Amino acid sequence: MFRIVQALNNNVALVKNEQDEQAVVMGLGIVFQKKKGDLITPSKVEKIFLLKTEESKENFLTLLKNIPLDILTVTYNMIDDLVAKYHFPVQEYLYVTLTDHVYLVYQKLLKGAYQESQLPDISAAYVTEFQMAQEAVVILNQKLSVTFPDDEVGRMALQFINAKGDYEVSDNNKEDSTKKVLALIEDKLAKNNIKRSTENSNLYDRLMIHLTYLINRLQMNQQDNVSLINLEEYVKTDYPKAYQIGQAIYDLIGQELRIDLSRSERVYLVIHIQRLLK
Repeated sequence: MFRIVQALNNNVALVKNEQDEQAVVMGLGIVFQKKKGDLITPSKVEKIFLLKTEESKENFLTLLKNIPLDILTVTYNMIDDLVAKYHFPVQEYLYVTLTDHVYLVYQKLLKGAYQESQLPDISAAYVTEFQMAQEAVVILNQKLSVTFPDDEVGRMALQFINAKGDYEVSDNNKEDSTKKVLALIEDKLAKNNIKRSTENSNLYDRLMIHLTYLINRLQMNQQDNVSLINLEEYVKTDYPKAYQIGQAIYDLIGQELRIDLSRSERVYLVIHIQRLLK
């Protein structure tokens, strides 16, 4: 049985299972006329997203503040299906970054404001990731009733490339280091007139989520994606101010953690910062 923690709509709820694990469950009318604390019969549940940590739950609810539930669930389903089909382990933050990306593109397509990225072709180096991205575009076209451009294959492939692999939960020392570095980064952003506000809270919070996972990855000494370094010149030229801030943040992280930094991660960091500068 599932006990309701929070009803999101008539068909979706945040719940706890019998093992006291948090999850999001979906099914036609499963929450209708139910309230917090009520039970949901497992046979009526059509889909379950297990939220392994408190952080997972916060990520989901953060997305839900600004992203329609149908887009959120379509993207979560899509990731789950592709990961299972290709036996491709991903880090948890992919659910945040890819859902965020899908919604931003969706909005631009509806407004007729989409612009192609002109990213370099690195498909030969990441065959599986590009296959997954091709299928992702097909799924989104079917489920969201819009046509995602072929250019999105490359952009989504980057999401899978960057998020490949699992990593362990940080120990207390690493968590303390992460909090300290995040505080220093927020100070650095503030000095560049980037502060959290009502208008930018969704983008700012997503940047903080990305940075949290980035710092954890760096502390685990994960190897750089060499092919992605080719994209660095692209973002450096197109987003000079964001690149400058991103470089300053990278220098700060390197000094605080005393580790070699992943150059490819800078691509994603710059893109996040650029959104806040617009």
